Amino acid sequence: MDCRAAVIGAGAAGLCCAYQAAGRGGVALLDGNDRPGRKLLATGNGRCNMTNLDISPEFYCGDPGLSELINAWPAQRVIGEFQKLGLMTRADGEGRVYPNSLQAASVVGTLVSACEEAGVRFQYGFRAVNISRERSGFTITGGDGSVVRARYCVLAPGGLASPGHSRGEGYSLAKNLGHSVTELSPSLVGLRARGKFTRSLKGVRCKARASLWLAGKELCGESGEVIFGDGYLSGICVMNLSVHMRGLSAKSPQLRLDLLEQMTGRELISYLTEFASKHPERRAEELFSGTLNLRLGRELVKLLGFSGTLRELGPREIKRAAELVKSLILPIEDTLGWEQAQVTAGGVPLSEVDLSSMESRRCRGLYLCGELLDADGLCGGYNLHWAFATGLTAGEHLG
Repeated sequence: MDCRAAVIGAGAAGLCCAYQAAGRGGVALLDGNDRPGRKLLATGNGRCNMTNLDISPEFYCGDPGLSELINAWPAQRVIGEFQKLGLMTRADGEGRVYPNSLQAASVVGTLVSACEEAGVRFQYGFRAVNISRERSGFTITGGDGSVVRARYCVLAPGGLASPGHSRGEGYSLAKNLGHSVTELSPSLVGLRARGKFTRSLKGVRCKARASLWLAGKELCGESGEVIFGDGYLSGICVMNLSVHMRGLSAKSPQLRLDLLEQMTGRELISYLTEFASKHPERRAEELFSGTLNLRLGRELVKLLGFSGTLRELGPREIKRAAELVKSLILPIEDTLGWEQAQVTAGGVPLSEVDLSSMESRRCRGLYLCGELLDADGLCGGYNLHWAFATGLTAGEHLG
C-alpha cells in the first residue's frame, strides 16, 4: 500500500490524528488489533473520562516540557473538537468530562465514523515491526511481511500498560529512527503490600488519606477511597501515588493511611477513651465499631494484639490504637505491574519533538504522539486529554 501519511496505532491519539489529517487526503491507519480503539473502550470503566475541566500541567508527571502543549489545549478546545463531530459531553461535580451517553463506545464510534467519512483507509492486523527512513519517505514493514510506503509517518501505538491492547513496540521503532527512551514504569496502578494484613481485607473500601513515604519523609499524599485487595491496595488516590513509584521499589517505600482524617489524634484518643469507659464489657474487637469499617476495625485490633474487653484497655493502649488509625504503615513491595496499569510512565523525551506540530526533531517527516511520549497524568481524564491533544496537533500539521 502507498499513501501520503501512515498513522501507526488506532487508539485515541491515532484516530484523532488520522481524522484531522484526512482533509488533505491519502491517510492510512494501521493497527495490530482487529478493531480500533480497544484500550479507549475500556477507559473510565467503559464510560470514557475524556478530559477534565481543570486541565493544568500540575496534574502531569514526566518531562516538564509538556506545559507548552497542555497550555495550548484547554479542556474546552478538546471538547469543541468533539462537538464538531456531533458528540455531546457532560461534566461531573469534580470536573471529569464524559460523553453524554456515558459510553466509551460513543467516543470510539464518533472518531471512526469521522475517519471513514474523511476517506481514511483502515488496515487491521498490521503490527509494524520495522520502519525505514528513505529519501521519499518511510517504508513500514508489518509482522506478516506486508509493506506500506508513506511520505509521512505517525507513531501513536500506545505504551506498555495494558499489554492486551498495546505491546510497547513503538519504543523500539522510535529508537531505530534516532530517538531515545527514558526509563519506563507502570503508572496509575495499585500498590503491592508486603505481609498478610491486606489479604483478609479483600473487597473492603474505606475513605482515607494515603501518602507515600521514603526514608521517613512524605513524598506525596492524597485523600479518597482506598480499596483493599489480596496483597495490594488500590483506589484512585493510591493509583495517583503510583506515578511517583518509578525507581522506588528497591528503596523500601511505605504507604501510610490516615483512616480518620476528619479527626485529630487527640480527638480520637478522647473518643476511644469515652467509648471504652461507657461500654467496658464490650469485646476489645469492637473498639473501632463506631468509626471504621467493621472488618477493618477488627483486623486493626488483631494487629494491636488486644483481647478481652474494653475495660482492660488503659491510656497507653488507647493511645497506641489512635496512633495506628492515624498512621497505618504498610511496606510497599512494588506496583501491580503492567497488566493492571492504566498508563506508561516514561517514554520519548519531549525535547526530541516539536510540540507545536508533534514532528520529530531527529527524523524529518516523523510525528510522535500519545502514550509513547514521556508524559503521564493523574486519574481524571488527563491522559486521554494528552492523547487527543497530541493526536489532533499532529494531524493538523502533518505535511
